Amino acid sequence: MSLTIKLAIRLAAVAILALGVALVVVARDTSLAIENDIASTQARVSYQLERMHRGGNGYPIENMLQLSSIDIVLVMTPGTCVLFTQERNEDMSRRLCAGWNIFGEVAPSWFRKGVGAVLGPFDPVVGEVPIYGRDGYGLKTFYDPVAAATRVWQQARLLTGLAAGLAAAIALLSIVAVAHALRPVGSIVRGLDALKNGALETRIPRSGTHEFDQIAAAVDALAQRLELSLEDRRVLMKRLFAVQEEERLNLARDLHDEFGQCLTAAVALTSSIEGNAGPDRPDIARDAATLSRIERRMMETLKGAFSRLRPPDLEEFGLRTSLDALVHEWNASLSGRTRVSLQAPDGLDETPHEVAVAIYRIVQECLTNVARHADASEARVVVAFPEDGLQPSIAVSVSDDGVGCQTMGEEGRGSGLIGMRERVTAFGGRLSIVDTGRGTRIEARLPRNVPLAAAAE
Repeated sequence: MSLTIKLAIRLAAVAILALGVALVVVARDTSLAIENDIASTQARVSYQLERMHRGGNGYPIENMLQLSSIDIVLVMTPGTCVLFTQERNEDMSRRLCAGWNIFGEVAPSWFRKGVGAVLGPFDPVVGEVPIYGRDGYGLKTFYDPVAAATRVWQQARLLTGLAAGLAAAIALLSIVAVAHALRPVGSIVRGLDALKNGALETRIPRSGTHEFDQIAAAVDALAQRLELSLEDRRVLMKRLFAVQEEERLNLARDLHDEFGQCLTAAVALTSSIEGNAGPDRPDIARDAATLSRIERRMMETLKGAFSRLRPPDLEEFGLRTSLDALVHEWNASLSGRTRVSLQAPDGLDETPHEVAVAIYRIVQECLTNVARHADASEARVVVAFPEDGLQPSIAVSVSDDGVGCQTMGEEGRGSGLIGMRERVTAFGGRLSIVDTGRGTRIEARLPRNVPLAAAAE
């Protein structure tokens, strides 16, 4: 849930709580007003009766309430009722009620029950009417329950309407204000997404809000440090791969000069032993023949190691010819179990040496994984120059119809792919591994132009 919606909900909850408190206050104030109206009506009616009797209108006191009811009602508060009684004549009682139509629509029954349960009946006011020369006349003033509930109802409706309108206006204005205040969050999130996708050169624009500008400055500083660290890492990886290639060349040279010569001498000696064994020692001839086969197998293995450790001279033969030779070697070694094909464009031999070595090693590692783990019948190597309007680059794709990524061995999923990813990252490229459902496709994309500073390193 967004922060704007959360704030709107909290404001609505505060408004509802404030409305509840306001309703309690209104009910309390109305209750006090009703009690005051009962007391004031009692006093005014009592005074009116006494004044009319002293005015000498000639009416007996028993008929005064009936004949002068209009004058009495005029001094009563709307919603109040009076009951005039005489102790000596219980049958002589008159009740008058002032109209309360001014309160408006009658309150619903459920509200009247609620008001009655909360506020309860209002206590009536009872007193004697001070009529000169007469006694035993009483006056009881009380409030009509329906009128009381209706009065509270109308006040509550008015307050609820005002509060609801005010709450809606506050919520709307708050949402607009909060949304405007949180606009910089979108820029920060987009900047973080760009950094997550590798665009470390991204910088977050300033919004003018101090807190968000502090966050943007911290993110920009972190991105700058990551960019510098990544650049240092790329330089280090290039040096490491250069050292690795040099060590491979030295190892291949040592194997060729030392182990290869020794193995060649051993093959010659074994052949000599086999030829000089007499007919009386056929066992020596058989053993020499066996050693000769083992030595020839070791020679083939050593030849394959030379090919893996020391690739063809890319500067002399070119990348296209070197890849053709690599594919031919794999087709020969796999003996038709997996058929490897190559598709490459013209102009591939103009690739800078560092990039050419990286591409050769990537294809070599991919084909090694195909041979060891994919159990594929076909593998396809595609090299192309993408034309997407970006910087000049070279794309390499190795796909197979084997078992897919999920069954690739630990070696294929581990150091081999890590080495390819590090090699691609060192040149500022990107590597992706896709499970096509019918096999695996490894795609690498590297820039064709290597900066002079990077090449010098």
